[in-house]
Amino acid sequence: MHHSPDSTRAALLLTNRLVSVEAQPMTAREFWVLVARVDPGLLIDHDARGIAQLAGLSDDDALRVRTLLDASTALSFEQERLADGGITLMSALDDQFPPRLRQRLAAACPPFLLVAGPLEWLGRPGLGVVGSRDADDDALTAARESAALAVRHGWPVVSGLARGVDQVAMASALDAGGVVVGVPADGLLRASRNPEVRRRVHDGELCVVSPYAPDAPFRPGSAMGRNKLVYALSRVTFVVSADDDTGGTWAGAKESLDRRYAPVAVWAGPGAKAGNHALIRRGAIAVTALEQLLDVDTAVEAPPLQESLF
Repeated sequence: MHHSPDSTRAALLLTNRLVSVEAQPMTAREFWVLVARVDPGLLIDHDARGIAQLAGLSDDDALRVRTLLDASTALSFEQERLADGGITLMSALDDQFPPRLRQRLAAACPPFLLVAGPLEWLGRPGLGVVGSRDADDDALTAARESAALAVRHGWPVVSGLARGVDQVAMASALDAGGVVVGVPADGLLRASRNPEVRRRVHDGELCVVSPYAPDAPFRPGSAMGRNKLVYALSRVTFVVSADDDTGGTWAGAKESLDRRYAPVAVWAGPGAKAGNHALIRRGAIAVTALEQLLDVDTAVEAPPLQESLF
């Protein structure tokens, strides 16, 4: 659905985490419930009373919305500063926003993204590759060969920039001349301090995307948010190595299975860990030959939208 410039601008302001404002920015859930009620672009020219009437908000919540919308000038300056450094701020209501994120994540979809690298790559569903940081040689071989397989079939490789499986898969895809999308668990400016990441983005070989403020530090919750993006941007995500009932790889795969974000395939070949088999028992697709990844049914049912706003 096409949205007006006012709508996309209001979306950025209501969820703004780039400049300081004397009001708490909306969470993803709050934002999407508001969008279900009213086009946020219609709120820009109204005072708090008008916003309360249009959106069905209390006086306090309408004042919060008005305060967030009043930060337009400050946000514009910050947006220009980021653009000068090659970073694009994209609203979830922007026509270029990857539709799979909205379709698959529903109310958990991030209201904005910061992107460094080719934006169009985000619209090309590919192979997600994830796994434990301490994966063994068999798992790393599966990660490397699955990424090469994806490149041969014209699929992007999507992963999380973490050491171990993520970096091995991404390096394999880059070496093969493939399209690679990296989703860090911290802010884009922090991720770009890695000289290899910075070089690859500058050379047009890597697209890095984040739903967090540019300087946001790593947090466990941020890692889970990163996992959602990897799964939702991919036609299927391949879990190469997972510990049983512990760690970020396990948690991300379990969440995707439970909330039906995207298909989850799990390595069941040589060196498969106990966590891999536990995920298969939970409904993940067992993979013993990497070519099986090419035939996974990518249909998923989007999670329901929560109704309450504040």
